[in-house]
Amino acid sequence: MKKKKFGQRWNELLKDIKDNPDALKSAVMSFFVMGLGQFRNKQKAKGFTFLGFGAVAFLTELFTGGYFYIFSDLAQYPADPGSQIYFIRDYGGIFSKGLWGLATLGKVVRGELYRGQAVETFNKIIPWLSADNSVTLLGSGLIALVLSSIVIAVWIYNIRDAYVSRKTILKHGIVETGKEYVKRLWSDMFPYLILVPTLVMVLFFTLIPFMFSFLLAFTNYTYRIPVPSRLIEWVGFKNFAMIAGDPGWFSVFSQILGWTFFYAIMASATCYIMGLIQAIIIESKYVKLKKFWRTIMIVPWAVPAMISLMVFRNVFENTGLANQLLLKTGLMPAVSDFLFKIGLQGRPDTVISWLTVNYNGNLAKAVVILVNLWLGAPYFMMLITGVLTTLPKDLYEAAAIDGASKWQAFRNITLPLILRATLPAIIMTFTYNFNNFGAIYFLTGGGPAYNLEQIPLSMQVMGGIPGQTDILISWIYKLSFSNNAQLFNIAAVYSILIFIFIGSISVVNLARSKGIWEEE
Repeated sequence: MKKKKFGQRWNELLKDIKDNPDALKSAVMSFFVMGLGQFRNKQKAKGFTFLGFGAVAFLTELFTGGYFYIFSDLAQYPADPGSQIYFIRDYGGIFSKGLWGLATLGKVVRGELYRGQAVETFNKIIPWLSADNSVTLLGSGLIALVLSSIVIAVWIYNIRDAYVSRKTILKHGIVETGKEYVKRLWSDMFPYLILVPTLVMVLFFTLIPFMFSFLLAFTNYTYRIPVPSRLIEWVGFKNFAMIAGDPGWFSVFSQILGWTFFYAIMASATCYIMGLIQAIIIESKYVKLKKFWRTIMIVPWAVPAMISLMVFRNVFENTGLANQLLLKTGLMPAVSDFLFKIGLQGRPDTVISWLTVNYNGNLAKAVVILVNLWLGAPYFMMLITGVLTTLPKDLYEAAAIDGASKWQAFRNITLPLILRATLPAIIMTFTYNFNNFGAIYFLTGGGPAYNLEQIPLSMQVMGGIPGQTDILISWIYKLSFSNNAQLFNIAAVYSILIFIFIGSISVVNLARSKGIWEEE
């Protein structure tokens, strides 16, 4: 069935309203006072429910604000000459003041005079003499926005219910009782009702933090703005223009983005291929003690990743186990020369600096991928082992009858079926590795550093300089929490870009996966 266009649906709605003027009266009454249209429809239970909801919202706004003190305060604390009073800021409740704060990010800072009084960080006696904190206002504004959206949604539903119920009453002459309405609501909307607690949790613990981080990208919030001594401001797309328009920033971003993609692809592909090889070997009829070998190979995945990463960091220190073994076996010159020849080392050293010196950036990147292989291959080994045990034997019997070799059977039966079953896991592994903060932070800390000549002067001044193994997420961490940076707005911009990249790749690839959408 073809979906109706918006214009067609709108014309049908207008025609329906024109044909049902009496139902429109009920809807209009509920528009102005929630539940009033239901009372007109003689549905008292619903009327009291909607009226009570509206009353709670109104009283919440009233008693969380300072409306009762407006006139006495205005007489005692008038506006300063040539300035204004911010009524919503001073006396608004949770809804109005929250939305005002979200729109303005504050107007009054600590230390200045407002309405003839000195503004303090926090004033318990006169709340409006407390300085505005832009970060707090942004957070409380988002909460107010979500709560207001819920109130508006219920208000709209109340209008619709008044209209539809009146039409039904006029058509059939039967007034649905409150008990019947609850029973019908429970029956028709049970799946949605049981999801309400989950929806509330998602709103307050996922959506609001996400929106907070998202909106920071459109502000000038950095450590150079010490809240509440100063206020942050909305700057629109200025931050996006800066990172795209500054050749230095764009060059560094391009390098890190390229390495992030390369790391995510290589980390996922190497783990998958190694896991596939391990699974096939273990499941081979020639291998004995399968349980023993599975247990041995799953150990790296069972050990907490942070511990493994810190152990490998010590292994690849200049005085670590790797160099000690090379020195004691006399292989240091040969290995160092080999790494230099294949381009992983910048120069052949007597002691290999695996993770620290800036001319060994490629070597540090190779170490990161190899260590991730140790951590990730066992997962795919176990996953693919499970898939191999479910493959239908009759396909192989038919292939053998047709004269297919073992390689042909693997290429045309085993591999396609494994890929189909594990494609969602591959995509999720790619997205995980794209944001694999721990693999970088605990192993290399983003190092080795770039030469300063490779870093634009504007970035050197602002701080948050990345290292050669930094991926986007670890660079965002440096932009946010380095003592000389704390560029929260720039970090938020890059977070949005990561979200767009990962979201697009995941959605496109999962949409192409038959294993996701096909039903039995």
